[in-house]
Order: sequence, then structure tokens, then C-alpha cells
Amino acid sequence: MQTTSPQVSVDDFFLKVDHIFVCTTKDAESISVLQELGLHCSNQAVQHFKQGTASKIIFFENTYLELIWIEDKHLVEQQSVHTGVHTLSRLHGQHIRASPFGVGLRRKFNHGDLRSHSTLYWSEWMRCLRRTTPTQMSISFAAENLVNQEEPFCFMIPDNIALTAWLDPSLTAHQKLISHPLGVKKLTSVKITINSDKHLTDAMTLLSTHSAVDIERGESPLLELTFDEGIREKNLDARPILPILLKY
Repeated sequence: MQTTSPQVSVDDFFLKVDHIFVCTTKDAESISVLQELGLHCSNQAVQHFKQGTASKIIFFENTYLELIWIEDKHLVEQQSVHTGVHTLSRLHGQHIRASPFGVGLRRKFNHGDLRSHSTLYWSEWMRCLRRTTPTQMSISFAAENLVNQEEPFCFMIPDNIALTAWLDPSLTAHQKLISHPLGVKKLTSVKITINSDKHLTDAMTLLSTHSAVDIERGESPLLELTFDEGIREKNLDARPILPILLKY
């Protein structure tokens, strides 16, 4: 495995947030607290059979939020050895400062053109999520980030399974996925608080400087999601159940 970050330059950062995951426990309370705050969650849980995890997904017009938990601890441990991704530490909080967050990144370009030629539909996309391992469905962002559990785990999503490869808000079925009682539509900024005194890896520093992900330091991990530029100037707090703050 590569032990140093690849050469990354500002020109490479034509990136957007495809989705964000939050490590949690297998507890209906995690989902219900977000539903009570006004978010619509998909009914179908995604079983990541090869990873030993499962998740529930909340979709928006330009991203999705995934709550992920352990189903099979043995499989999770096997995958950690195989991929170098220390999922167990993030999920169980075994490392006191481990960040429970992950950020999937996609390339910036006209996804309308990609979607019009894509044969990847909802059911196929869900099968991709179930069957693939982290290394098969994503590209490691940087080796240093991969092993640094104290900062969010970042990874690249291939174009053909990025959210915008299949999500079409003009379709009624897709409109139902992204319609929320709260009325939020698009994620416009992300702030992640980390409990770490380590220097950020070079790749994470560039990501924080040149994209929609802002990294701050604090006493406990927190994911702040701002929707629709925060035009209504309202906040909703999912703590202490989930380390998530919604701004809209």
C-alpha cells in the first residue's frame, strides 16, 4: 500500500461532495431523530454484505446522507485488514478521537450529459452499494488520509455510480426521495469539527481550502450541514443522538 499522499495540486480540486456518511449504532433512534426534525428517510436499508455493515440513506437534490452501522463485526475486521480503512474504530469509537464521518467526492462537470447516457437506474445503483467493498466502489483520496482516523475519511466516487449519474429530479419517483417536510433541497456547505491536535494531511488541507468542506477543531466531532444557503436562518440539532447540526 502506498504510504505517502500522491502529488495533489489545486488544479485537481474540481471536486464536489457526492455524499457524506456518519458512523452510528444499529438503533432506530438515529433515524427517528432526523425524521422528527423533518427529513424523509428511504424505507429500504442497504445491506453491505461484503463489508459487514448496513445503512439508511437520506437523499437531497445534490447529495445524500448515509447513516452506517455494524451488522457483522467479524466481516468489518476482515475488511479493515484488507483495505486499511479502520471502519471499526470509527463505528465503535475505539479510538477516542476517531472521526465518525466520511466524505465521498465526485468530479465537477455537466452531470446532465452523464445521466442522459447512463444505464444505471435506482435498482442497479442499490445493488452496486450492496455488493461492492470500499476499494471496489471508490478510489482512496490519499494514503495519509486513509490511515489518519482523526480526520474524516475521504474517497473518490467513480462517475458511473455518483449520485448525479442516476438521480433525476424531474421524475416523480425521484422527487419523492428528495422531498422533505422540512423543505430543504440542496446542500450548500459542509463543516466538520474534529477532535484532534494533529496537523491535517496535505490532501485534507487542500480539500478544506478549495471545496465545500470546511474543517474546524473542537472538543467533540460535529457535522454541520447547511442547506439552500441557510436562507431561513434556522438551526436544528440532532445531538446527543447524532453529532449533526442542520442549518437552513
